[in-house]
Amino acid sequence: MKKVICAVLAVVLVACCASFASAEFKFERKISIVCPWGVGGGADSTLRPMANLLKSILGQEVEVVNVTGGNGVTAVEYVYKQPADGYTFMLGTQSLFMQDIQGTTSMNFKEEFIPVARLVHAINVITASKKAMERKGYKTFSEMVKYVKENPFEVSVGMLTSTGLDGASLKQALEGLDILDVSYPSGSEMNSALVGGHIDIMVTGTDEIEGLIAAGDVVPLLALSETRMKRYPDVECSVELGINSVLGPARGIFAKKGTPKEAIDALVAAIEKASKDPAWQAFLVQGCYDERPGFAGPEEYAAACEADYKLLSDYLKAEGVMKKDYYAAPAK
Repeated sequence: MKKVICAVLAVVLVACCASFASAEFKFERKISIVCPWGVGGGADSTLRPMANLLKSILGQEVEVVNVTGGNGVTAVEYVYKQPADGYTFMLGTQSLFMQDIQGTTSMNFKEEFIPVARLVHAINVITASKKAMERKGYKTFSEMVKYVKENPFEVSVGMLTSTGLDGASLKQALEGLDILDVSYPSGSEMNSALVGGHIDIMVTGTDEIEGLIAAGDVVPLLALSETRMKRYPDVECSVELGINSVLGPARGIFAKKGTPKEAIDALVAAIEKASKDPAWQAFLVQGCYDERPGFAGPEEYAAACEADYKLLSDYLKAEGVMKKDYYAAPAK
């Protein structure tokens, strides 16, 4: 009899524990998602519509907090100082990986922050000044390459920094070509220079340049992607030309190490639900984010981040600016 009672109690206990473990986590107050870049930029413009959808799904205020400065490092430091209680998250891109590798963060970002979910994965596009194209007579990327080979350093490329994601994309795509680099302090100044024909080309995400393309001021020359874009089917893509460059901004949510798994799982579930909302789907189409798979959960996103870390480590090492080598062979 005692054995039967004990067995029954054991079954009840297991059932109760299973029920408790599967209970849905509930956020009880405002959630903050820190954006390391300014209001109105591509990162901010991606985060805000998602935050609005998450608010309705989670039943709590989801606040976007812009903490700018240091090419994203200021925000990383800010979030690192917050408690890992499940109420502070951060938007991140490969740009933060590059800052980490270059040693500009006080901690090892790779080890202290957890990839939660990817929101979008944009395609970088090399775009050209229409005025410059008309002066020099090329209409495609392949024709531009031919022109450069015949006229070294007569084609100029706008550059914010060679150690950023756009710089890495350009370095890969233009390898072996004699092109003149022109530095600019801001993206708006570089855009103006491109429109005015003061530089020939630059690289940026499709979301950032769509308005200028639609106005006819600039022309997409090369999509840094595996296949041609649906939006620009006549534009060559890097892979078809044998160019090993497909880097594009992947914007996702990160959590400080130690954040409760239950909170992360609840946020991932909400993001996945929001990613299927018609309003979000319309946003993806509007920003050309529908060209690549967007949402990715923790495991898939972590694997993608790891691949990008390795690729960008190799690039920054070749540039001579690597400070942290996460892939160095252990000393014997």
